[in-house]
Order: sequence, then structure tokens, then C-alpha cells
Amino acid sequence: MIDSIRPVPRGSRLTKYLFRTLVLLLCCLSSTNSFAQSKVTSTSLKLGPEDVIPTGNEWLALPTIRASDGAILNFNALSMRDRGLLQVDGDRGAPAIEPYFLIDKKRVATKALSWELLDYWVPRAHASFAGLDATLTYCAPHGIRAAFLQITLTNRGNSPVNAGVGLNASWGGLNRITYTPIALSGERKIAGAPWNDFGRVFSFVTSDTHFAWSLYFPDSEAKIIGAPLSVSPRLETQRNVTLAPGESLNVHFVLGIGVEEYSASQASQALEDMIDRAGADQVIEQAAAWCRKRTRTTGQPDLDILMNRNFLFTALYAWGRTIDTEQLVGVTSRSPRYYVSAAYWDRDSMLWSFPGLLDVDTDLARDALDYALTIQLRNAGTHSRFIDGVVLEEGFELDEVAAPILALASFVKKTNDTAFLKVHQAALYKLRDRLFEHSDDATGLYWTLEDAQDQYIKQQYSTQYNVLVWKSLLEMVALLDLLNDSAGAKDLRLRAETLRTAIRKYGISEGAPGAGGPIFNSATDGKNPVYADVPPGSLFKLVKLGFVSEDDPIFTRTYDWLHSTNYKYSFNGSEFGMPGSYRVPFSTPWTIADHLGLKRGRAQALKILRGSKWDGGIISEGVDPNTAVMDYDGRAFATAAGYVAHAICEAFCQDQTK
Repeated sequence: MIDSIRPVPRGSRLTKYLFRTLVLLLCCLSSTNSFAQSKVTSTSLKLGPEDVIPTGNEWLALPTIRASDGAILNFNALSMRDRGLLQVDGDRGAPAIEPYFLIDKKRVATKALSWELLDYWVPRAHASFAGLDATLTYCAPHGIRAAFLQITLTNRGNSPVNAGVGLNASWGGLNRITYTPIALSGERKIAGAPWNDFGRVFSFVTSDTHFAWSLYFPDSEAKIIGAPLSVSPRLETQRNVTLAPGESLNVHFVLGIGVEEYSASQASQALEDMIDRAGADQVIEQAAAWCRKRTRTTGQPDLDILMNRNFLFTALYAWGRTIDTEQLVGVTSRSPRYYVSAAYWDRDSMLWSFPGLLDVDTDLARDALDYALTIQLRNAGTHSRFIDGVVLEEGFELDEVAAPILALASFVKKTNDTAFLKVHQAALYKLRDRLFEHSDDATGLYWTLEDAQDQYIKQQYSTQYNVLVWKSLLEMVALLDLLNDSAGAKDLRLRAETLRTAIRKYGISEGAPGAGGPIFNSATDGKNPVYADVPPGSLFKLVKLGFVSEDDPIFTRTYDWLHSTNYKYSFNGSEFGMPGSYRVPFSTPWTIADHLGLKRGRAQALKILRGSKWDGGIISEGVDPNTAVMDYDGRAFATAAGYVAHAICEAFCQDQTK
């Protein structure tokens, strides 16, 4: 059934005016008032038709903008009630949002779009066809639960053209995602947007409205395809005009989200008001300026784009705010392309993403650390959790207790925010005591159930984990000194010295085939060492942690052995090879990043970083050692993006930290 849109009954003019004015005022206050004076920077992207471009803000994620045509395959929001993502999908594989072009009111196909990024995050596409130039820009300004698509169509020919812009919105399903998409059961509805004549609200209703999103289409005509209460209703909008030579058509569509119909529609309305006041171009420039303030430079354009895209990706896809509680939460990734998306790991959030946050946005880093030390504190050390702190996967992992301690120490060093430290003093002691619970008096080591690959290991003493604990103990000495706990600091200093001795005794052993002497083992039970590496918790990081120098003979021998053919997963001789493991049998972002901090191997690390397309420029869980093609399951890996971006910046950045 096709039903034209009709005006929606509206509230009083005064009520509507006050509500919209208040929302607009709050949005403007939450935005940066003094944007950088420098121009918007533009960077070209080299993408294939199978690639997608992610963008979004802390509220709304657009993870799958299709490079071939600019369609949004799906979009999502974080929900504390649902303990993960709520993802809107189109019907039976169709995009959720699909823009298109018309000539003489007939849809026309465009050739492959060319893409650029404004300040490394705002995607803009270009196309030319039938004498027309087209641009599409997706923009999700910071601080508002909405995004918009700006489309410009210009007649470059010598004759008038009957041209148009259209957009399909398909309401095919709502999935809850923590790791795996789970289709939710309920009614999907389309209705008129409250207090607005050019918008529609898409509701998901069970016993009450569970979630809603809205689409505003000023100056366009629209119709519903299918009944408003059909299983998968669809909305189609179009605007057709006659363009004289040199004339342009500017059209925009606003997408908003909310916990129910009014909040979803007013998210779109507030952004629409911002566009009406300042103009779409100015809103785009302001969004780009927000991104620009969170970028760094190495002086090398190719590294800058890889680094800054991944800085922004970790800031906006490893972290986000839930639409129902407005709490900042940390996740592996807000993209469904990552195979264990939308869950929390202390290691991922605090060891991998957090250093990147400190490089570009200390305010966000503070909020992220507060979340780790409050909502996630009670189960710190447990394999993985939902975003509300409830256990997802059981299993103790030692580095996940050390992670928030190391993050807190780095934050205090960077900001000198001792007030924050005092607020979280009890959390620090709780983490310290949890470490102590896993110490072994017989060996002096600390034990784990699972390794950094999230796999059970029979040998309970991980060498790299114990070095992390040693580093944590030393960092806590400095923190306790700031808290005037001299007795506690003295105790930790002694424990660190004891642990260092134990690591040298048990974490170094002879017997690795072809090593020619003792090397660091990856794990031991005190008698049976394992000779391997665990890339997410690599032995190559011992230098960065300060446990050994790079020219230490045992570290040098360990480095040589892991890079040799004696180690099954060395990928020795492969063009893009770095040591992996049985769990990640390819070149991983952690090993690449760790080698950036070493003199040896840095050139190979740079070769891989520059030689791989990754996931359209976004860091993945690894690349093939021979081809540099990304690991498919590990696409859009937001926490690892922060780890790599930080390593690039630490090695090459020329500017001052933000």
C-alpha cells in the first residue's frame, strides 16, 4: 500500500516553541563555542566497492556506509537496558538508509563514488553522471543524538536538466548485539513526527515503545511503501527540480534516535534547527573542527591519516553513551563487523584504547577511567562483561586487574589530577587486593586462568602478565605516595622487588629449540615452560614496560627466536610477517605496535602499516603475512585502533599532546 504523508496533529505553538528552543539551547551549549580557525582538512580515501566507511558520534554510530553507493547498511545506539547495541537493519538485506539520484523522475545508477574525509572523520563522496556533479556528506555533530546527510547536485552541462534526489528508509528489524545479533520481537511502526510536518518516527513497540528513530526530510515529498503497521514498513522521499546550467540543488535528511517517539523526533528537530540557523556547511565545519582538536601530526601524511582515523575511531567506537542512562561506556567496538562487539574487557579498554584517549582527549579519558573504576570495578579481572558490569564470560585474566591500575597511573602522570585519584582511592586499594589474591607464596609469582588471547592455559604463570603486575606495583608506589600512604607504598616496593626476582627465576629458561641459550618463556608452571608468544600480551612489550632494555642479551635472544623459523608462527620470510600465535596466526596490531617502540623491527612494522588497506583504513585484528589483507572476523577493532594510533604517535608525533 502507498500512503502519502499527511500533517500530524500538533501541540500548542507556545509549548512547541519552548520545547524546541530549550533543546536547541542545550545542544548549542554542549558544543564547542570557539572552533579552530584553521580550515577543514580533506584527505582522499582509496576504497573498493566492498568497503564501508564508519562515522558517528558518542550517541549514534553509522558503522557501515557503503563505499559503492553511500547507503547506510545499518546504524545503532548503545542501550544499558539491553546491555549492548540496538541496531536498525533494512528489510531482507536492503540498506536501512539508501540515497539515490533521479533524472526525469527516474532513478539513475552512478558509477563508483570517490570518497574523502573531512578532518579524518566526516565522510564525503563525489560522483559525476549525465552532466551532473553530486556530493554526499554524512555528519554526526558531537553532543546530539542525531546525524544528517547533505546532498548537493549541480548541473555542469549547457542545458536545463530535470533532476532529483531521493532516499529510501527501510525498517526491517531491530537487533540486540553483544557479540551476535539477536533479532528482537515486536511491532515496527511508522507514524508522523510530533509537532512536525516533514518528519516520520519509526517505533519499535513491545508492551511499550522500546526504541525509536526518526527521519526528517524538509522540502521533500514522501510516501510510505506498505501499511504503517506492516512487518517491514518503508519510507520513500524525493525532491525533483529543474536545474538550469550551473544551478545546484541542496537537500538534507536528518536521522535521530531516542528511547521513544518524542525523544527520537526532537533529536532530529534540534539538529534541523541547528542547520536552519547556521546552514549545513557551517554545522559540518563545526563537526570537523571538533575532530580536528583531537588529532595529532607525525609530519608524514600517510601515517597521519592512519593514526588520526584510528584515534577518532577508538574515541567514538570503543566508547559511547547509552541512550537510556546517558552513561559513558566502553566496548570492544560499536561496529557489528567485529566478531565480539559491544562488550567490555579491562584489557581492551584500559590497556589498548585508553592510551589513545590520553593522547587526544583527557576529558574523555577521565570519564572512561571513572567508568572502569566504578561500574566495571566489582568484576575487574573477569574475562569479559556486559556494559553494565555484569559478567559475560567467566574466567580470571590477570592483566585485566592490572589494566585499570596502569591506566590510572598514566592519567595522574599526564594530568596531575590528584583530586581524581583521591576520589578513586578505595577502588585502587580494591584492585591492589585483588592482585594479592592471585599471588603464589611458593614461587613469588601471580597466577591467571586465561591468557591475553582469552584462552585457558595450563601453565598458570604468564611471564608478560607478571611483568604487568610488577609494573603495576611500582606505579602504585607512586600513587600511594601521593595519597600519603607511606606504609602501603613501602610494602608495594618490596613486593615489586620480590616479583622481579621471581620473574627472572621462572620466566627465563633454556630449552627453546635453536635458541642457543636462555630466553623469556611465555608461561610456566614453575617446571614446564612454554616457548611462544601471545600477541595481545606480547613478550616484545617487556622493553616498553621497563623490565629490560632492548639490548639485554636475554631479550635479544628472545626476539631472535620468535622471529626465526624455529618458532612455528614467526612468519619469517613473509613480506608482511610479524610473529603471531596459534590463536591469531597472522600479523597482529599489537605486535606491529610493540615493534614501533623497538629499534629492531620498526621498519617492518611501518611496512605493514603502510602496505595493508586494513579495514578501509581502520585497524583490524590482523593482516595476512603474505598479502597484508585484513582478517575478516576482526574488522573494525576499535580498542586495538587506539593501541596502534598511540604507538604511531609515541614513535613519530611532532606536536604537543592535546
